[in-house]
Amino acid sequence: MRLARYAVLLSAVPLVGIVELVAHVVELRSVVPEENMVAARDAVARDLKPDDLVTFAPYWNDPIGRETFGDSIMTMKRAGRSDEARFPRAWEVSIRGEHDEALAKWKPVSEQRFGRVTVSLLENPEPVKVIDDLLDFIDGQHTVVTRIDQTGAESPCPFQHGASAGGSTVVPQGLLTPASKYLCASGSHVGITVLHALDHHPHVCINATPPVRLKFLGVRFGTSLVGHSGIQWMAERAPSRDTTTIDFKVNDRPVGLHTHRHGAGWVNFEFPTPELAGKRADLVADIGGSPQRMYCFEVTTRSAP
Repeated sequence: MRLARYAVLLSAVPLVGIVELVAHVVELRSVVPEENMVAARDAVARDLKPDDLVTFAPYWNDPIGRETFGDSIMTMKRAGRSDEARFPRAWEVSIRGEHDEALAKWKPVSEQRFGRVTVSLLENPEPVKVIDDLLDFIDGQHTVVTRIDQTGAESPCPFQHGASAGGSTVVPQGLLTPASKYLCASGSHVGITVLHALDHHPHVCINATPPVRLKFLGVRFGTSLVGHSGIQWMAERAPSRDTTTIDFKVNDRPVGLHTHRHGAGWVNFEFPTPELAGKRADLVADIGGSPQRMYCFEVTTRSAP
């Protein structure tokens, strides 16, 4: 009986090997040749406009796409976008017949095939006009940053150029420390970084550890102030009663207060500013909450479609 059992097991070994070989062949056939992605990249580059979006479908192909397309095409604002509404057109680079769900209602304009890669040009049916992006103000000239102590006293955070430092690749991952940033006496800084948010997507944003005040100089306003905020995913995935607030004012008049509840993930907020539309003014953002949280936000001034 024992010999019979062993004989059955041994006879199954070749069958398992055949199944694994077939699976390996199927997997290899589904691999997209590199030359297909390179041809797709060259096609997009020929007609790419500065305010176009470039996206990859399915999303797990995004790292491969960014590596092939390079930084000149996959800029931080494209790869780390917070929403698609600001882009009037989009180039969707697709494999295996997959599509970006965020572009489902966009109008198809053209389609090209490069082997196993399909490149589609789509138009946004309702693009919004971005007037100013506060990411562009983090340059040492258009923003004044001060640290606020417990008494309410402010101390300046001068803008400095140095070396960048990548976030830790082990848990818990840290934020990228930019080379150019506002450095505060407490050791914290304000600068542009890429947040690994709870949705595990990259988001380009302004890292600002509370309590801190940012004064954006000469902002051009539209009909609304639109933004997103989040904290590092390791802290975000454990819901708590902690909150981080960002309070916007113009000429000491309130524009809007957003409260980020830890555990909510990367969330959006919007405040109407019709009385400021067409004007320039200094926008003050007061950020409060636990200094232990890696808070990050992005804001644009916009006009409706």
